[in-house]
Amino acid sequence: MLTFEEPFGDTNGRKTVLKEVSEGYRRLLEEKMGDLKIDAERIGKQALVIGGTIAAAYLLLELLLPDEEPEIKTTGTNTAPVIIKRHEESSSWITKAVTSYAITWALGMARQKLMDFLATQKNRNEVRNTNETSA
Repeated sequence: MLTFEEPFGDTNGRKTVLKEVSEGYRRLLEEKMGDLKIDAERIGKQALVIGGTIAAAYLLLELLLPDEEPEIKTTGTNTAPVIIKRHEESSSWITKAVTSYAITWALGMARQKLMDFLATQKNRNEVRNTNETSA
């Protein structure tokens, strides 16, 4: 005797298999996106701390080092350069004292934040290393 099968076979069974497979891929993609978000957050924090440290060092050097070298100008009739020195008005001792205290305070805060950040990173790395060896 001849038996006839449906032209497309068991479509409901195939649908459930495909839904399970697509759900597995969805979970895998969500997991990878979560890992990427965590990595992006970690790298962003590190970049922020490094950028802040560089900015603080730049500002400190701008305050401590002389601003410019003497300006050299030449006149139209004379070919020898003429050096013009700039003399800035000296600030009062109160301004210098307040500035030095502010710089000291800002560097202390930056140092403490950097030390806290490095300690946190060291602890995270130690936790990751213990998880990797126990697996």
